[in-house]
Amino acid sequence: MFSKILLKLIEESLIPAFGFLLLKVVITLYMVNSLGYNASIYNVFSLEVPKDLYIVINSYILVSFALFCFLGIVYTLAKSLFFHKSHIQPRLTLGLYSYRVGFLIQDSFHLFSQALVWIIFSYMGFVISAFLYYLGLVNGYVVLLNSILCPIATYFYILDLEYELEQNNEEEEVYISQ
Repeated sequence: MFSKILLKLIEESLIPAFGFLLLKVVITLYMVNSLGYNASIYNVFSLEVPKDLYIVINSYILVSFALFCFLGIVYTLAKSLFFHKSHIQPRLTLGLYSYRVGFLIQDSFHLFSQALVWIIFSYMGFVISAFLYYLGLVNGYVVLLNSILCPIATYFYILDLEYELEQNNEEEEVYISQ
């Protein structure tokens, strides 16, 4: 039997994985067709292009992958800071439900599992880009960008965890003193 957290992580990883796949297809089709080669949706995963074009396409895909991961982490952390179930303002809650976007209000379990998935994808992109750089299939700036964005994203994730722990400790102290 799978644990609750493992099932939640698998569930939260489906949308980013589909987004990454779609991003790869769109960037590959755009790059190949803009550089004069013929590509369609049917042969996007089995292209035969020169090595220098392959390096450019891989570099653009991995840069967009890193930026997509970083934006996903920023989005999740913004939801955690402004729309967290434990410390959202009642006026904002009313406004969100009146605009029918109440799904933005989430608890810690959902928010931190989403952020963890984005962090895992971010480090996975770093490892893949470093390995492809070692093989000579991607430019060096891709590894550099990933090596900068991954620790920044992890730092903000840890700051958010600390903020949440402080909020929980303050709430417990209030309950204990009453």
